[in-house]
Order: sequence, then structure tokens, then C-alpha cells
Amino acid sequence: MEILPQVREALAYMKTVNVTNIEDKIEASRVFYERLIPLAGEAEPVYKIEDQNIALPGTRIHIRIYRPHNKKASPSVVYFHGGGFFKGSIESHDRPLRQLANLSGAVIISVGYRLAPEYRFPHGLNDCIDTTQWVIDHAEELGIDSRKITVAGDSAGGTLATAVARRLDNILCQVLIYPATDSSLTTPSWTTFAEGPVLTLKSAVELWSYYTDDKISAAPIYNDNLSGMPDAFILTAEYDPLCDEVKAYTQKLRAAGTRVTERLYPKMIHGFFQFGGVIHQGREAIADVAEYIREKSQVSNITAV
Repeated sequence: MEILPQVREALAYMKTVNVTNIEDKIEASRVFYERLIPLAGEAEPVYKIEDQNIALPGTRIHIRIYRPHNKKASPSVVYFHGGGFFKGSIESHDRPLRQLANLSGAVIISVGYRLAPEYRFPHGLNDCIDTTQWVIDHAEELGIDSRKITVAGDSAGGTLATAVARRLDNILCQVLIYPATDSSLTTPSWTTFAEGPVLTLKSAVELWSYYTDDKISAAPIYNDNLSGMPDAFILTAEYDPLCDEVKAYTQKLRAAGTRVTERLYPKMIHGFFQFGGVIHQGREAIADVAEYIREKSQVSNITAV
């Protein structure tokens, strides 16, 4: 495994983050994750950013809306952050989503869904489904085109995005950035990269245990009814333990008739989408997602690669 200089720099930064003063293991992991925000680079200005708390069945959910312009009937992206279902936030993904809004021209709606283990599966998923339905129902007042709504997410957020895409109609496409798709953790890349970098087998066992006891229902790979799913753009990182399970899920989507565009980033690690301030391929991935969203928003069909 060749660790590129930029990747080495990001990993070195992570080693400087000290949370040993926090006794609670889950809280320490959450704080550590938030302290990785500078790896995304500077916070780009966006035409307008709005924070809202929306009322959903049994709860209220914080959303952040990134508007790159003042045009009406814009395409939009409902985005679910990563963090292993138990960490991450609107703030942890603020900088990449600013970049995505500016590059794509789409309105980005970031969702602060409830986290495990306080809210175990399916609470977080239901929050994502209900928030996306709320966006569809309020499209006109949000200034977006209800026919051009993409769902997207990274890591656990990608898991949630593909589940939302299966549950709701009228989703234009799904963008899955190294999603967790298989709770068995037995694919070959989990053996190859059991010690990381970034994501380890031990930490993956823990995050699934925090999230649910019903790992079959929560993991997309075990769903045998994937017909009718919207087109998908799926990003993978070569040095990611999730790599092989993402490939297996991609094959299953294709077998069910979904048009899939894949992009593998050589020598990249899990999480690199958030590290664009240090790792150039992180910014490249954001640009690739933006291009896909622009193309999908303008034409009804896109040639898969």
C-alpha cells in the first residue's frame, strides 16, 4: 500500500487530535470527528445559507440550506452526513457542502438526523426519509424543482441515501460516496484493511453495534427488492475497507436494472471526500459529484460508465 504524501499529511493531522481528556468513548469519538473539519480547507462563501428546524412526526430536525444563487426551480441535493451512524453533524460536513453547492449550482439541503446509540435504527433512517419527503412537499416554497431532487451521502450517509432512494418515488438520482452496504464485514477488503487507515474492523464492529441489532434490515446489500431504483453515482476509495462491499452492492443495483456510474479513486482512503483542503482528490471527488448532478439535472438519461 503506497501512502501518498497528501494522505500522509492528513493522517499525521489526525494523530495530533487529542481527546484523551474525554472519558465517555462515544463522546470522545464525536469530538474527534468534529476536529477533523479543518482538513476540508477554508469555508467558501456561498450566496445564501439558511438554518431551519422542521417539524416531523415525533421530532424536529435541523437542516441547513446552501443556495449558490437566487434562481428559482433549481435542482437540489438532500445530503446525509457520514460518521458511522453515531457521529458527524451538519457542521462536520459544512465545508465540503459549500464547495458542492458552488460547483454544482444545486441547492444543497444538509440533514441533521438523529444519531445512535441514543436513537437506534430505524430512527435516523426515518428522519432522512421524512426530511426528504418534506423537501418534496415544500419544493415550491424552497425554490427547487421537485423533479430534480438528488439524495446523497458519504459512508453511513451513503447507506441512508440509498435506503431513502428505495423508499421514495420521484428521486432523480442517488450519489453514494463509499457507502456502508454490508454489516457482515466479511468482504476481502475488510481483511486487507482491517487496521485502516482511518476506518478499522474493530471500529466498524462497534458502529454497527451502536446502530442496530437488526443488521440484515439495516444493510442495503441484503435487500432483494432493488428494482425501480433511480440512477446512481457511486464513489469508492482503493484503500478503503468498504471498497469490496460497495462493489458488490453496485453489481446488485445493476442486476436490478439501475443505471450506475462508478468512480474509483486510486490510493485514496476512507473519508477523503472530507479532506479536500489537504488531499487534492477530495476536491476532485466533489467536482465529479457536482458534474454528475449538473448533467442529471439537465438531461433525463446519462450514459453509464
